[in-house]
Amino acid sequence: MVYIIGVPLMALMALIQSTMLSQFRFLSGRPDLILLVVIGWGLAGRTTESMVFAFFGGLFLDFFSVLPFGTHAIALVIVAFLVSLYEGRIWEVNILMPLGITLMGSLVYHMIILAVLFLSGRQIDLTFAFGRVILPSTFLNIILAIPMAQAMAGIARRLYPAEVDL
Repeated sequence: MVYIIGVPLMALMALIQSTMLSQFRFLSGRPDLILLVVIGWGLAGRTTESMVFAFFGGLFLDFFSVLPFGTHAIALVIVAFLVSLYEGRIWEVNILMPLGITLMGSLVYHMIILAVLFLSGRQIDLTFAFGRVILPSTFLNIILAIPMAQAMAGIARRLYPAEVDL
């Protein structure tokens, strides 16, 4: 059931990220909505679904991107996998967890995209890429990490209520 709703929702979020959020820039960076949803859903304990959403969300982003097809999908699935490594290892109430994981996930995501650009033969100004794109995007992602993690946890609690033993 969650896939029937989640995959079209990822298409809508990719469209929003590629159109509306591209207008909200800090230097040359912008928030990565799909990345935040994937991390938030993974932190809510739904890591398998998070990987599926990462794959489809990445493919939808690839439709709106000039990067080689599959770049966003691979980067997001790797981030979802890294988030899954934290499942059950850190307490849920730790407020710093979404911040740290978003920092790590955002940097890994952008590094993978930078590596693909480099491997595809594009000239990259690393100073510009880090100072004007990667770090500002990571900063915006960190600002939005806690609200997104809370929203994803709330949705997960509604869709998957805790079982009660009688």
